[in-house]
Amino acid sequence: MKRKRFKAALAVAVAALTLQGCTAWPQADMERLCGHWESTEGKPDVVIRNDGGTHKVTLMSKGGRQRKLKPQTFVLMEDGGNLFIDTGYRVSVSYDENTDVLTFSPYGDYKRKGAVQ
Repeated sequence: MKRKRFKAALAVAVAALTLQGCTAWPQADMERLCGHWESTEGKPDVVIRNDGGTHKVTLMSKGGRQRKLKPQTFVLMEDGGNLFIDTGYRVSVSYDENTDVLTFSPYGDYKRKGAVQ
């Protein structure tokens, strides 16, 4: 019974964080992040897109025996003015408007490759 309550509470918390991520940071600011991003350190590309009002980050990661690239998608969330994605642990996301550089801590910097179609 405790396990069911915990899962229900966890689901509510995730939903609340997702909604907060969509409303706390102005939508116009989130839209500036949309696009294809290329790592400055040779890591796989990242895509940020608006999916019905929820901004999602798709990371390419290597997995399996043959280490093929597989997409993993996470919701871009905001907490106290700070952006992050939850990949099992919190990855901070920051954007420098002057240089148009996106930083994923600890993954490094990404430069814009193009807009999302």
